[in-house]
Amino acid sequence: MSNPFKTIVFPTDLTPLDAGAIGLIHSILSTGVSELHVFHVLSLFEEIPMGYPIPPEYYREVDLAAAQAVKKISSQFTGKGVTVTSGIYRGNPDQTILEVSAAKNADAILIFSHGKGIFGRVLLGSTSTSVLHHSPIPVILLKPDAINQGLMKHLDKTSPPSNIYPSLSIPEEAGPNS
Repeated sequence: MSNPFKTIVFPTDLTPLDAGAIGLIHSILSTGVSELHVFHVLSLFEEIPMGYPIPPEYYREVDLAAAQAVKKISSQFTGKGVTVTSGIYRGNPDQTILEVSAAKNADAILIFSHGKGIFGRVLLGSTSTSVLHHSPIPVILLKPDAINQGLMKHLDKTSPPSNIYPSLSIPEEAGPNS
């Protein structure tokens, strides 16, 4: 079976990727992906700290810093038969991610979830959750290694769920009229 994902968009919040994340993305790209678009969305809120507009001379510095970070992330995936492109956009992050994916005719969105928990989602919102719920195309949701390791430590301390299906008595001809 061939990979249905030929073009993937990868929005990043510019958090540096650990070795595990890079390896995971490389394994996804090796399945027949032909194009990866790595980009960052400059949120309008990032540009207006404490409600005060940023002076115009700082816009260029913000743009350059974001572009350098995206370039550094993109460079980790060049080669290996995948065309890697980059971009910086302005707008509401979750909406802009969906718009970029449509403009790029993406087959999937690759996004990280940082596991902020319920209070983080309430206070800060969750771009990955919003994209997951509103995307018309598949979303590949990844978690950084540090979060996965914390989850695995928790799961190691708990017992696995028990399957109650074998103990249920199910009539042979169960149906709507039974």
